[in-house]
Amino acid sequence: MLGWGLSFLAVCAPGVSQAQSSVTLYGIIDTGIEYVTNVGPHKSSVVREPSLTGSIPSRWGLRGKEDLGGGLSAIFVLESGFAPSTGALNQGGRLFGRQAYVGLSGRWGTLSLGRQYSQIYWALPGDTMGPNVYAAGDLDPYLAQPRLDNAVAYSFTSSGLTVGATYSLGRDGVDPAEAGGCAGQSPTDWRACKSISAMVKYEAATWGVATAFDRNYGGGGVGSPLPLSSQTDTRAVIDGYVKFGTATIGAGFLHRINHGEQTPTLFDAVSNYWWLGGTYFVLPQIALDAQFGHISVNGGSSAGASLFAARATYLLSKRTAVYVTAGRVFNQRNAAFTIDGGVIPPASSPLPGVNQTGAMVGIRHQF
Repeated sequence: MLGWGLSFLAVCAPGVSQAQSSVTLYGIIDTGIEYVTNVGPHKSSVVREPSLTGSIPSRWGLRGKEDLGGGLSAIFVLESGFAPSTGALNQGGRLFGRQAYVGLSGRWGTLSLGRQYSQIYWALPGDTMGPNVYAAGDLDPYLAQPRLDNAVAYSFTSSGLTVGATYSLGRDGVDPAEAGGCAGQSPTDWRACKSISAMVKYEAATWGVATAFDRNYGGGGVGSPLPLSSQTDTRAVIDGYVKFGTATIGAGFLHRINHGEQTPTLFDAVSNYWWLGGTYFVLPQIALDAQFGHISVNGGSSAGASLFAARATYLLSKRTAVYVTAGRVFNQRNAAFTIDGGVIPPASSPLPGVNQTGAMVGIRHQF
């Protein structure tokens, strides 16, 4: 009866016509075997399958678009992240934890509502290794997962130039604090767990550059990195890339002011993080990547680190590839950065001041 009623309304409503629409199922399955040294207080070595990422995080999703006429379209994305090693859902066990939004898109741009990325995620074209299990991004894990609940986003692209802005009414009520989690929407504190971000990006045929601003407000309560809504965690980034034939060189710089860090060594921590990397296709089916990153915290706090990562990928087809990747992090005295972006912290964390090495052999298939 309900289905008949909806069909009747669609047919009889004035001015309603049958619009062109499409829905696409897509996904990536990427996993392998990794080896990581100096894990935990006993400096153990572990062999396992990672759960969060390989060369790219595993996911599946639905993407839809309906032509409403006059250059206007309705859009939606539902995207689920999962661990191939167990089949479990990532992003706090959510069914569509990577993305879940609906919106309208036209000549004036795109407006969307739901769970979406912060604009800083789209402003990293110079990060040549991206979410690889070992990459310079391990020095700031937030960059691989800046997702926001209850978000309103707008973007506009024209002639290679993209501008965007996102505002969250209360971010990530389920995600852990390390992923920017907070208590969600607050009925009593207008500022609690809010997030704002903005981006400008330009990409041409052989080069691109982007800059972004990202600010998270606190309000997560006792035990969270930002207990009070008056505390903020702010990042500003600029990065870009240049292509030379089959080679790409990318670099970036990120400045962070974190008013929530309150430890014996860090208070209102200020950090500077930069990276340099490149990708080179030796043959159409063989790609080599390398990347170096360094983060310094408060100048003399000895809480910084350096990281080097490399990867070789062999494309068996347009959809399937095998790869080997490795990396090493060099921690300063008070730092405990992990080389391993494949598991939720602190599963692979070393002791402060201890260096760490990781290596992985994996396979990736896209559909």
